[in-house]
Amino acid sequence: MDYWEITGNPTGAVYENLMQVLCAHSDEFYFITRKELTYDRTVLDQFAPYMKNSYKTKTFAQTITKGPAATVYVIESSPDTLELLIKSANSLYDWVAPQLPEDMTFLKNNFEWFSCTTHEEQAIFSLRSEYYKQLVRNIDGLQVQEE
Repeated sequence: MDYWEITGNPTGAVYENLMQVLCAHSDEFYFITRKELTYDRTVLDQFAPYMKNSYKTKTFAQTITKGPAATVYVIESSPDTLELLIKSANSLYDWVAPQLPEDMTFLKNNFEWFSCTTHEEQAIFSLRSEYYKQLVRNIDGLQVQEE
């Protein structure tokens, strides 16, 4: 397994290209909200028709929270949700309270191949195949550091 970290904050066209690749090659994604923070409910409501599940947990992606459990919203990955992701933000790290849910994670076959901790501006690809490595390499303008 290889881990590649995004350096910088993908914005504009780079953000859109990143979201296109993530959505096209994932079955689902999730983001979280925390009880102690406020969020714009209209954004969550826009994703509601595509929500597969929601649950509370203290462990998600690369995070273990010491505070109250977070709510995880599992969303189907589709052209419609891609449009919402692009419409809702102009950069990857825009996904923070109070406007947007946080910590997007994309999954393919229940494998978390991309996760981010947005308030810390950290995003990592977990890559198991040359196919997925090439997908990431082909995202025009995306800066990654191979670990």
